Amino acid sequence: MCCGGGGVIRCVGCWAVFILGLQFDLAEWWREGIGAVWWGFSYIYCIVVKWVRILYFMQMSWFGLGGGSVCVWRRFLALVLLGVPFGLVAQPNVVLVLIDDLSHYGVTAYGSNVIGSVEGAFEPVLVDTPHINRVGAMGVRCDYAYVYPICEPTRIALMSGKTNMRNFLKPKAQHESDVTFGDLFKRAGYATCMVGKWKQSRGTDEIPAEAYIYEFGWDEFRCFDVTGEGRRMIEPTVVENGVLKTYRGIDPVTGRRYYGPDLFNRYALDFISRHKDQPFFLYYPMVLVHDEHTPTLDTRPKALFDEFDVETRVGKRRMRGDERAYFPDMLAYTDKMVGRLLDHLEQLGLADDTLVMVMGDNGTKECFYHQLPDGSVVRGDKGSNKEGGLHVPLLVSYPGRVPAGRVYEGLVHVTDVLPTLCEAAGIELVDPASIDGISFWDQLTGRSSAEHREVIYAWYNANSPVTDQSAKLEYAFTKSFKRYAPSTLYPQGRFFDLRMDRFEEAGPKKKYPRLWNKWHHAGLDVSRLTGEQREAFDRLGGVLEEERFVPVVSLNLGRQAADLKVGEDRMMQVSVEPSGASRRGVIWRSSDPSVMRVDKFGCVRGMAPGRASLSVYSWEDAQPLADSVSGPFSRAGIQDQMEIRVVAP
Repeated sequence: MCCGGGGVIRCVGCWAVFILGLQFDLAEWWREGIGAVWWGFSYIYCIVVKWVRILYFMQMSWFGLGGGSVCVWRRFLALVLLGVPFGLVAQPNVVLVLIDDLSHYGVTAYGSNVIGSVEGAFEPVLVDTPHINRVGAMGVRCDYAYVYPICEPTRIALMSGKTNMRNFLKPKAQHESDVTFGDLFKRAGYATCMVGKWKQSRGTDEIPAEAYIYEFGWDEFRCFDVTGEGRRMIEPTVVENGVLKTYRGIDPVTGRRYYGPDLFNRYALDFISRHKDQPFFLYYPMVLVHDEHTPTLDTRPKALFDEFDVETRVGKRRMRGDERAYFPDMLAYTDKMVGRLLDHLEQLGLADDTLVMVMGDNGTKECFYHQLPDGSVVRGDKGSNKEGGLHVPLLVSYPGRVPAGRVYEGLVHVTDVLPTLCEAAGIELVDPASIDGISFWDQLTGRSSAEHREVIYAWYNANSPVTDQSAKLEYAFTKSFKRYAPSTLYPQGRFFDLRMDRFEEAGPKKKYPRLWNKWHHAGLDVSRLTGEQREAFDRLGGVLEEERFVPVVSLNLGRQAADLKVGEDRMMQVSVEPSGASRRGVIWRSSDPSVMRVDKFGCVRGMAPGRASLSVYSWEDAQPLADSVSGPFSRAGIQDQMEIRVVAP
């Protein structure tokens, strides 16, 4: 694997990471006092549990009872030679669950226990999400997690750790040159899998949509919305490992109609079972609770599911087979799927070795509302850049490393997920300068009580291509204040005091018809701000200025060794000028892959004696799109080349 860490990171690299962390923790013990008690018991617990589990698998192997593997022996030797006395644990397995269309109040751990229909599709219903809540109870509940208002901008940011300004060029067009967490985990030797909703690309002339997902580091996948949407719930159409499949008729497992959420969940559990003895990364972007809203396998009477007409259309702008009355059932089934996942990890003995993160991709749909115990109502506001569209659940567990039952009240942005997961797994970021996210791993583990960020910046162009920014919004906010940059509707910008105006209703209002037909209020009169408001206004203005778009001027490969041996790997470096350029993405290409190959990280490998040209192109004007219609990226703009000579070893 070119320039990758593979199993070395799993069994050796983690030792270095652990020792460094242990040294930090020892220092913390002296400073924190009472924290020493927690961490002391935590490490003793890790030592005992890991030894018991490893010896159990080994004796199973010794007596031919199954359960043993080369990986188990490798872990054992690494522990013995490199750090058993210090409580060494291997890199974690990682499971990231993304719930579709659910605000933080959709998870009852956040305080709301009733959902209702704005349109009267169903009476207010008491709900509970005990399994999702369990993730927070076993670890940390993050109370101020924010994303983008709709799914694709969030997913691009989540997978890449970048704000949309850097790499959201067009909907359903994410290019393979964009480095994602799938790429990083695969490069580090993890088995990788994605199940659920894809949406981000439609392929190119060279690689069709069905196979294009492989380009983002996934070893295997079962996904919806790959070649087109179709149905996702009852009798869905999916792409499984490059093959388009339509599930119709009776599922032999359940004896009832095929149900998408079950198909995705079963694949996820099977993937975990098949890779239980090696590090794995499972990305599980659920299709629940997005429309089409349908009965679930648990809806009663059963006939409601078994006889449901998936072709019915209610209203001109509704999907076929969309009955909003079933939203409560879908939320309950979402929680059930998370419960199955957690139970499966426990049954396989993997719970203590697995970091689990559950979060939402945007707010609840505007046709539903959440009700708090005091009777106050919070409407869903998907598509809005305000509280109801951005604020989502985020819960993290990792027994033994993330202390249980804690609440983190610092701001968390969707871009923070990638660097946090990478730090937890000991995976190095290839181009940290292009990552906008900030790791909050120290906050999750309790090694730092300080908040990891004070402000969130967002660049949002909805589902418009970057060539049309007429409805673009830019804003920066803290937990108390929010400032918007000048926009088409409000050339002077806007400012809100969120302490007294959480839903941004100050001032007269206007609409962006193309931005989900939402109202946008003018905000406070900036000529009448208090001293505290003026200070926040100026500070957030400084953030917006720092984040302003800076175009790329040039790429420079510089003077690097031009000779490469057959079979040799080398990571090439490219300088993007100016250093603060916004769209830092590049595309690497070899003129002759039979002589020299290059991957998306810029790692070259000598294949056969000869000469080949190495080229690198800037996203700035190459405009790489995988939308199936745009054709090859432009090679006429900002670029640099060098010749590589490959010689016999």
